[in-house]
Amino acid sequence: SIASSNSMIGRIDGSRRVRAIDSTTIRQPASKGTDWRLHYTIDLGTLSCDWQELTDAKGAELLERAPINKGDVLLADRNFLRPLGARAVVAAGGDLVVRLRWTHSLLLDTSGKRFEALTHARRLRVGKPGDWSVRLPVPDQEPIKGRVVAVRLPAPLAARAERRALRSSEKKQRTPDKRSLEATHFVLLFTTLSPATLDAAGVLALYRCRWQIEL
Repeated sequence: SIASSNSMIGRIDGSRRVRAIDSTTIRQPASKGTDWRLHYTIDLGTLSCDWQELTDAKGAELLERAPINKGDVLLADRNFLRPLGARAVVAAGGDLVVRLRWTHSLLLDTSGKRFEALTHARRLRVGKPGDWSVRLPVPDQEPIKGRVVAVRLPAPLAARAERRALRSSEKKQRTPDKRSLEATHFVLLFTTLSPATLDAAGVLALYRCRWQIEL
């Protein structure tokens, strides 16, 4: 709801614009496939669309498509975490909260070693969020400072998410990787918001507002 979104936005800074980015496919009548892709963002303070772009079916979901103003906080799903896109948002003075796949882009811990979100999340108990400082390497540029925030889902929610993943794999006639099924038991996020701006629980709560763009 607008009220819940505004409540979360208020926890960050009432002057900052919190937005969600996504895309949807469009088919013309009698088409047998995707003809266009509509990319768009919504302002979660008002639930109004504040930018859109129409591409052909090959137009990829990219953070750098959307115009970013200083102070914007962009919420995005799993398809969006790419180093150059993240750098574009940060360079414009914005911040990110992006869902992670278990096969996410390369992340490094504070000692420079490879960081795998699922490996660290396995140690978590339900209701106890994890919060780790990481770096997102960007080709020929300084790495982006960020955090991985994660939480283990309660058993009923985890079981439901795993069933959805299994149904999706069956529909595509694929055998799911065991780690893909394990990852459904967690919410894994990458964010550039500092702990002083929003703690782990706040980041997780803010990301739930992204569902408004699906609605």
